[in-house]
Amino acid sequence: MESGKMVGTVVLNLMDGREKFFALPPEKAVIAAFGEFDLGGYISDGFLNSQTHLLKEYRLGYSCGDWIAYKDRRILQ
Repeated sequence: MESGKMVGTVVLNLMDGREKFFALPPEKAVIAAFGEFDLGGYISDGFLNSQTHLLKEYRLGYSCGDWIAYKDRRILQ
């Protein structure tokens, strides 16, 4: 890993093209984006764990609402 490089997940909003970074694994990052930007909620571990029913897993990544994240972050490079 390169020094100074943040580890986390970039999530994309398919409706408006927004990109946001979360220091979370992809399956939690899409839930966090959905909660923060679509529900206007405060993101906590309890929130992330309680919203897993909204998570959809696909071969290449995850989605929650209009937010997606790839399992392999190298896809976006």
